[in-house]
Amino acid sequence: MDEQRLQEYLKLIGLLWQCSDEEEAEILQAHADLVDLGLLLTMQRVAEDLSEQGNTNAAEWLQNLAGQLAEAVGLTEESVAGEMPSQETLWFLAEVLQCIAETSGEAAQVYPFLAAHQEKLNTQLLQALPVGFAMFLQGDEEQSLFVAAIFFEFGNLIAQFPLGNRALNLEMAIAAYQLALQVRTREAFPVDWAATQNNLANAYSERIQGDRAENLEQAIAAFQLALQVYTREAFPVDWAMTQNNLATAYSDRIQGDRAENLEQAIAAYQLALQIRTPTAFPQDCLQTGRSLGNLAFKEGRWSLAIEGYGVAIAAVEQSRSWAADETRRQEIQSQASDIYEKMVQACINNGQLDKALETVERSRSKRLVDLMASNDLYQDGNIPSEVQIYLQNYEHLQHRINQIRFGHESSENRPLAGTATTRNRTSWEAENELIQKLETQKQQVRQQLSRLDPVSAGLLQVSAPNLAAMQRLIDQPTTALLSFFSTSENTYIFVLRTDQITCHTCPGQGIEKLQNWLIEEWLKPYLAINQTRDDTERIQRRATWSNRIPTILGELSQRLQFNELLQTHLPGVRELILVPHLFLHQIPFAALPTDNGFLGDLFHLRYVPSCQVLEFCQQRPPVTQLQYGTVEDATEDLPCANFEGEQVAQLYNIPPAQRLRGRNYAKVENYRKLAEQVQVILSSHHAQSRLDNPLESMLVLADGAITLGQLLTPAWRLPQLSDVFLSCCETGLGLTPDLTDDILTLGTGFLCAGARSVVSTLWSVDDLATAIFSILYHEYRHILNRPAALQKAQQELQQMTGAELTNRYKQELIDLLDEKYEQSEALRQEAEAKMNQHQPDTQEYKDCENEHNLWAKSATRIEDTTSRLKALCREKKPFNHPVFWAAFVCQGLR
Repeated sequence: MDEQRLQEYLKLIGLLWQCSDEEEAEILQAHADLVDLGLLLTMQRVAEDLSEQGNTNAAEWLQNLAGQLAEAVGLTEESVAGEMPSQETLWFLAEVLQCIAETSGEAAQVYPFLAAHQEKLNTQLLQALPVGFAMFLQGDEEQSLFVAAIFFEFGNLIAQFPLGNRALNLEMAIAAYQLALQVRTREAFPVDWAATQNNLANAYSERIQGDRAENLEQAIAAFQLALQVYTREAFPVDWAMTQNNLATAYSDRIQGDRAENLEQAIAAYQLALQIRTPTAFPQDCLQTGRSLGNLAFKEGRWSLAIEGYGVAIAAVEQSRSWAADETRRQEIQSQASDIYEKMVQACINNGQLDKALETVERSRSKRLVDLMASNDLYQDGNIPSEVQIYLQNYEHLQHRINQIRFGHESSENRPLAGTATTRNRTSWEAENELIQKLETQKQQVRQQLSRLDPVSAGLLQVSAPNLAAMQRLIDQPTTALLSFFSTSENTYIFVLRTDQITCHTCPGQGIEKLQNWLIEEWLKPYLAINQTRDDTERIQRRATWSNRIPTILGELSQRLQFNELLQTHLPGVRELILVPHLFLHQIPFAALPTDNGFLGDLFHLRYVPSCQVLEFCQQRPPVTQLQYGTVEDATEDLPCANFEGEQVAQLYNIPPAQRLRGRNYAKVENYRKLAEQVQVILSSHHAQSRLDNPLESMLVLADGAITLGQLLTPAWRLPQLSDVFLSCCETGLGLTPDLTDDILTLGTGFLCAGARSVVSTLWSVDDLATAIFSILYHEYRHILNRPAALQKAQQELQQMTGAELTNRYKQELIDLLDEKYEQSEALRQEAEAKMNQHQPDTQEYKDCENEHNLWAKSATRIEDTTSRLKALCREKKPFNHPVFWAAFVCQGLR
C-alpha cells in the first residue's frame, strides 16, 4: 500500500468521524473509489491504535463501521462460505499481494518477505483468499484484471515456495488459480485463461492433499482445456510446454487403462519434442527428452528410452556449446550425468554396444577436450590481443604467489621447498590467506579467458566421438582399448578392437559398491598420510597404505572379474589402451593380479582420459628430430635426482646447457624456455597434486611453481614437445568432479599443452626407486616404444636383486651421495658461522638459522639415503613391492 493511498484512507476516516449519521452515506458515495479492502484494513489498524491509547469508544465505533462496510460490499459469512478471517490475516494478505505487485512477482524479492512471515502461511490465510479477492474486485474491469493477475502470480510463487508446509502451499496455489479464473474467462481473456489452466493443472499434479487419482484427473482435464487455446499453430511454445505437462500427468495416471495411459504420455512427449528441439530450446528439450527416456526406461522399452535420452544428450551438448565459460559448461555436464548413465544402460540392454560406447566417450573429459581443441588452434602463436592480456594477468598473479610461497630470498640463500622456517604462525596464516585471495583472482581471470576461447566463442566445434573414429585409434590387431564405465548398478568394460566390440559386465559393482569402495579403501587412507604433522605417525600411515596395495588390487581384480575378461575378450591381445572411469583413474593396473601374473606383465599398458584426448595426440604431426633436456633437483633436497639426471644425460648426450640443475638454474622461466626448445624433457624434482583445487597442482621449482592451470592455458603451447617424463610425485593423481569423469592432472596438462606422450605417477614415489626406474625406462626407450619400455623397466625394477643393485648402481650412487653430503655439510657450517656473527633476536640470525637447519636436514637425508641404499643392497629383491614400480603410467601415444 503506497503512502498516498494510505493518506487518502486516513483522510476519509477523519471525515467519517466528524460527520453526522445523515452525512455518512453521502461521504462514502463521494469516495466510493476508496471503499475497498485497503480501507477496511486501515480502519482496523486505526481502531487498534485508538484502543491502545484508551479511546475505546472511538475504536468500537470504527470497528462497527468497518463491519457494516464489509457487509455492504457483499462480504458476509454466507458469501465467503466460512468464518470471516481476522483483520490481521486480511492485512497480511494485502501486504503479500502488494509485495507481488511492486516487484512484478520476482521470486528473489517476494520469497524473503514470505520467509520472514512463514508462521502466517497457514489455514487462516487460505481461508482469507476468497475474501480478499472479493474485496479487491470492488472496482472497474481494469482493476479486476489486475487483481486476477496478482492472484495468478501469488499462485505461481506459493506453489514453488521452498519453505513452510508444502501441502498447504499447494492448496493456496490451487485456490488462487481458481479465483483468478473467475475473471480470466476463456471468452474474455483466452490466453490468460489457458495459462491459468496450465498452472492449475501443474498444482493438481503435485497436490498432496485429497485423493491422488482424482487430483490427476483434475490435472489432465485442466491441461486439455489449456490446449483448446494453446494450439500448435497459434502458440507452438506454450503448446509444447502443455503437451509435456500433460504427458507427465498421463504417465502418473491411476484411473483408466495403464497401457493406454502410457501410450498417451509417450505420444504427448513426442509431440512436445517436435517443438522442443535440441537446437531451438535445449533446456526444454532436455526436460522432455529426459522424462520420455525415464518413462521408457522404467517400462523396459529400450529403443524408446534411447530416443528420449538421445535428444536429451544432444540438448546438453548444445547448451554446453552456448555456455559462457568452462565453469558453466562443467555444471551443465554434471547435471546431466544420469542421462548418460541410463543411455548407456539402455543401449547395452538393447544390444547396441557401439552406441553405448559412443555415449560413454561423449560423457567423459569434456573440459579437457575443449581445452585441447582451443590450445591446438593457437599452435601458430596467433593469440588475440585480448586473450594475451588475460594470460599476462594470470601469469602475473602466479608470479606473486610464487614470491609469497617460496620467499623473496635470492637464489643463493632461498630455503628448500617443503621445509619449515622460523616464521611465526601469524605470519604463515597471513601469507596463506593472501595466497588464497590470489588464487581466487586467478580463477576469475580464468573465467574471463574461458569466455574468449574458441569453443566458447563458437569458432570451434568439437565433434562427438563415433565408433569409426575410435577404431582408427587402434592400429594393430593385437591392440585392444578397454573403456570402463560405472553405472549405479554395474561396471562395464567395453573392449574395442580393430574389427569388433564386446562388453564385459561386472554385476553389482556399480558406483555404490565399487567406486565408493575405492574411495574408502584406496583414496582416503592415502590422503590420511599427509593429514598429520607427526613424522612417526605419517610413516606408519604410509607403511599401512603401501602394505595394503596388493590386497586391495587383488580384491579389485576379483570385483572386475579380470580373469574372465582376459579369457573371454582378450585372446591374442598384447597391448591395452586403458580408459578408466572415476576413481579407477587412480589405480595402477600394471600391478593388478591375474591367474597368469600381473596385468603389466601380460600386456603393454597405456592410459588415456578419453578416446578424444588420444585422437588429439594422434592427429599431432610426428616429431622426427629429438633434442633432450632435464630439470634436476630444483630444491636440492632429493639425493638421487642428480644421479638420475646424469645417467639419462649420458644416454642421450644431453649438453650441459639443456640440463637445469639445482636452485641456481631449475627456475620457472628457464623451464618454460627449455620446454619450448627441446622435444623430450625429464622432470626430476618435487611436485604436488591439489585434489581440493586441481588447477593449483604444481611442479615445484627453485623460484616458484608451474601450475596445472598454467599448462592448460594457451600461454603454454608446446607443439613440438614429444615426450615428458615426470619423475615427480603425484603427477598422474587427480579426482574427477562429480560424475563428469574430467580428470585433470599435471600429466594431462602436458598432453593439453602439446605433448604426444607423458609418463607420470599415481602417488608420492620413492626417490631412490624412482631414479633407478627412470634410468631403466630411458635405457629401454632407445630400442622400444613407450609402453614396452615402461613394462620392461617395471619388470626389471621389480625383479632386481640386491646383488644387481650393488653391481650396477651402488658405488656410483654412494660416490655421488658422499659428494652431496660434503657440500651440504660445508654449507651448513658456513651458515652456522654466519649465524654466530649475529644476535639471536635479530632477523639476520633467524635467516642464517633457517639456512643452517635446511642444510642440516639435507645432510641427514643424504645420510639416511646412503644407509638405506646399503641395506637394500643386502635384500633379495629390494624393489619387489608394487609401491616402488607400479605408480608409473604412460599416457598418450605408443
